[in-house]
Amino acid sequence: MLDDDQKRVVAHETGPAVVLAGAGSGKTRCTTERARRRLVDSGVPSDGLILLTFTNKAAGEMRERLRERLPAGVEAPWIGTFHSFGNRLLRSHGKAIGVPRNATLMDADDAQRMLDALLAPGFPERPARVEALRLREAVAANGLDVAREADEPGIAALWERAGWNAATGRRFLGALRRYEEEKRQARVLDFSDLILLPARLLRQEPALRERVAAGLRDVTVDEAQDTDAAQFRLLQLITPEDRTVLLVGDDDQAIYEWRHARPENMGDFIDRYSATVYRLERNYRSTPAIVTSGASLVRHNTARLEKTPYAVRSAPQADVVRLARYDDGDAMAEGVAERIAADLARGVSAADMAVLYRKNRLSRTLETALLRHGIAYRIKAGTDLLGHADVRMMLAAGRLAANPRDVRALSRLADLVPGLGAKGVARLLEGGGNPLENMARVPAKAAQGVDALREGVRRLSQSGPTGLLQWCEHTPVFARWLDQRARARLKAAGRAGDRQEVAQALRPAFGRMGAVQRAMEKRLESLPREAGHEQRWATALEVVASGADEAESAEAKVTLCTVHAAKGLEWPVVHVFGFSEGLMPMSREDTVENLAEERRLAYVALTRAQNNAVLHHAERLDLGGGQGAQPLEVSRFLEELQAHGQPVKMVDRRAGSEETAAGPEAASDWLAAMRAQLS
Repeated sequence: MLDDDQKRVVAHETGPAVVLAGAGSGKTRCTTERARRRLVDSGVPSDGLILLTFTNKAAGEMRERLRERLPAGVEAPWIGTFHSFGNRLLRSHGKAIGVPRNATLMDADDAQRMLDALLAPGFPERPARVEALRLREAVAANGLDVAREADEPGIAALWERAGWNAATGRRFLGALRRYEEEKRQARVLDFSDLILLPARLLRQEPALRERVAAGLRDVTVDEAQDTDAAQFRLLQLITPEDRTVLLVGDDDQAIYEWRHARPENMGDFIDRYSATVYRLERNYRSTPAIVTSGASLVRHNTARLEKTPYAVRSAPQADVVRLARYDDGDAMAEGVAERIAADLARGVSAADMAVLYRKNRLSRTLETALLRHGIAYRIKAGTDLLGHADVRMMLAAGRLAANPRDVRALSRLADLVPGLGAKGVARLLEGGGNPLENMARVPAKAAQGVDALREGVRRLSQSGPTGLLQWCEHTPVFARWLDQRARARLKAAGRAGDRQEVAQALRPAFGRMGAVQRAMEKRLESLPREAGHEQRWATALEVVASGADEAESAEAKVTLCTVHAAKGLEWPVVHVFGFSEGLMPMSREDTVENLAEERRLAYVALTRAQNNAVLHHAERLDLGGGQGAQPLEVSRFLEELQAHGQPVKMVDRRAGSEETAAGPEAASDWLAAMRAQLS
């Protein structure tokens, strides 16, 4: 059943609206139910309604929910990310602006290397290029098109804000324009192109823009607080004629300003379009103590859209948020592991527990403690998987199969061919056409390897993206490369490297590649059956930008992840690892750059918990700055959590404290009180 506030959202017919949906308020159900009503009751055609989400995972969940609710004969609408929508538009109409259908998406590393090389002549010093790369990110996130004269003042304003003079700025702009030309020649895209180029397309092709806007009757944007200026510009270009756009989000959960998200987009939309505002303030997820503490914390942000979340659940016994204190990071990791082990012993599933942290490096100490206790865990890695050489090589093979002229993919795959190298790649490219067919231009030894790679890529292209993992496992040039890497690691560790040890050493690589393969196949599920070869490759390779998590397993595991990666998820028991100054809020050189966002991060961490939220603080902790363990204070947010009368229960696990002196029995008593909340 829907509550009264949700019913009002579902009943919204046409015109602009904003739904302020607090944590645990059932916004996904509400959003999909409205989509169902618009399709079934209002007669909106399936191709006239789209739902734009922030992640592919969210899109998949929404798609499954809606399909379950639609009657036979009613097709599901298109649901996906802004970037997937842009990719779709480019595949259909990109030729009008010089983007071929088989253009491939570079990973972030390849894109940065390509741009860095083009910046080098004008910015020979590495620090200056790093600043230029950051500025280019800002240009893209603001939706500024380097090929558009009208956007030049906006680009100039950004370089002036960075302290550059006009001459430096012009060099920068020239490098960006050369970057655009190089990408078109190589038929490659970077991630920002999936937003910028569709916007360019719609501006330059007014007839197409009119057709797109006329064909759309209803647009919903989920997690609207995470959109940046570029996405908002694209949204304005596809807005239906009657402005039926529904923004759904919560500016209290805006945690991506560091990558140029603008939670202000929601307020700007309300003001610009006089949008109707709905509020979903009931929290169905968490206990009253968690909801009250979280609301008390985030209320200290003044520039926010007003909302007052409250818990629907009745308070269980001993309903409190807890803070545990330790002497150092090792003791904190051991304390978390002990508490998880005690939970497991009492029948709590490992899948129902998560440990959240602000920095990835904090997981190392934690992993050691969990392994010592024999606790199975999974790291929610996301795009971190793309940092592994095996995954990048796998995706480079897919990119070259989809687009033989992807120069960056070919340069990466050159490592598979003994004797090829950068000069050999250059010779292959000089021959024109498909570079892999120019093997006569390289020495005989390399030519043999190039021919083997050419045949392998040809077979992969024909088999399509669903055969990529199998190709990596069974294609000799790729399998040999994996084997050599595994043997090199074993040799460096002083191990023999027999067949069994090599097979064991290869397991993590195949696990990572398997996770990527599954992520690709998940994306392919969104395509219609009649989707063509190029469209299938383009959709599957979107994983280049968004990554994938560790492979799912039948074994229940404790989840370890950053607070950012936990967005949109929930667990019965949540441990926040490192509730300390310097981590929450994060500071650099004793300066907190964005206190409001840091407060929202703490709020998101706390509200992932359904039944129990435990904060952990160590008096000394190594933050990874090369200075070793440093003294830390408890987070300033502790006081704010309690500002509206909801106390935080203190648990002192430092040496010499009464709880520690009492031994394991005291910890068991404390955990027994926690268990009562799960019953």
